[in-house]
Amino acid sequence: MKTHDNQATPKYLGYVYQVLIAIEQCFAAKKNQTIWVECYGDVYDGTIGTEVKHHIGDSYLINNSEDFWKTLKNLVTHDISGIEEFVLHTTSNIRKDSIFDGWNKLTKTIKYKRLKEHEPSAGIADYYNTTITNYRRTDLLLILDKLTIKSSQLSVQEKWEELKNNRDIAYIPDNYKEDALHWVYSYVNKQALVNHKHWQIKINDFDSAKIHSLNKYTRGKLPFPAISSQEIKSTEQSFSFVNEMKSLKFRNKPIEKAISDYLRSGGSRLKLLEYEPFTMIEILDEYDKSVLEKIESKKDHREAKLARGPMEEDDFLDASLELYNDGINKLSLIEIPDVSSTGQYYQNGRIHHSVNESLFSWIFKKEDLE
Repeated sequence: MKTHDNQATPKYLGYVYQVLIAIEQCFAAKKNQTIWVECYGDVYDGTIGTEVKHHIGDSYLINNSEDFWKTLKNLVTHDISGIEEFVLHTTSNIRKDSIFDGWNKLTKTIKYKRLKEHEPSAGIADYYNTTITNYRRTDLLLILDKLTIKSSQLSVQEKWEELKNNRDIAYIPDNYKEDALHWVYSYVNKQALVNHKHWQIKINDFDSAKIHSLNKYTRGKLPFPAISSQEIKSTEQSFSFVNEMKSLKFRNKPIEKAISDYLRSGGSRLKLLEYEPFTMIEILDEYDKSVLEKIESKKDHREAKLARGPMEEDDFLDASLELYNDGINKLSLIEIPDVSSTGQYYQNGRIHHSVNESLFSWIFKKEDLE
């Protein structure tokens, strides 16, 4: 399939890369420190401001690279009074004939001379005029003295693998390192929702949450692989349990939650099978049977009560709705054996699975009582 011209994957990977650099700085941070994202440059640790540039495949920081000139313009036009050092972090390489060759070893005056003597292309002319032509040399020298370039850095895929082996995650068994880093990535991302005007990671809070959440991967039991509702893609698939809920006059909200629980439980089941492909299949099948037996017991109890009295159509509808409420909202959680902290949605999702496979029905019928 041919991709569209506005294909957004490279831009998205650039965003992912920026978060990974923020995670790297969180791992290296000290107590009481704060890491800022998209507030004072791409990533800021209270001292160093870092601009992060990711490119897919081989790339070069050429003389007219927007990555550099736009970074310099931002330093010239924004308030940088609290930043002691500026870093351009890029996956691009630097050629020997580039004005950026040996940049970090140059004096501020030689850096300025190279930039001043460069003839800009049309694409960076505005940046050049803002930073070189129309900005005071003495002020620019102060910025250039603090500006370094970290070139030839790891790609987003390589950085992800490197972080999995960071000392903060290295102690976790190999099978769970991927999930552990996913937790860290989600935590850092979530902080943008906590305060959307100031995306910041307070290291004391980060460290406490990290210890609490990552320890589950070392307790002897398999960690329950939670799937968030945001990870579930919408589907046009028809489900038998949805048809039953519609026949019982459920509104859209509980139906949408039932679909979400069903899909999330399926995702968690697949991950558990990846953890232990040989033993977990039997454990999960037995789990489904246990949940099914428990909900069948509740239905048998209600059927017995219905059979003792006069049976009107509304009685069957009410009994079905009460059974659903008891089974989904009140049924005590059964933990998956050898797995820690089973999610409630998993049990609910597996009940919906039983309905979907015609192993169970919420609906009471008169013929069932005869």
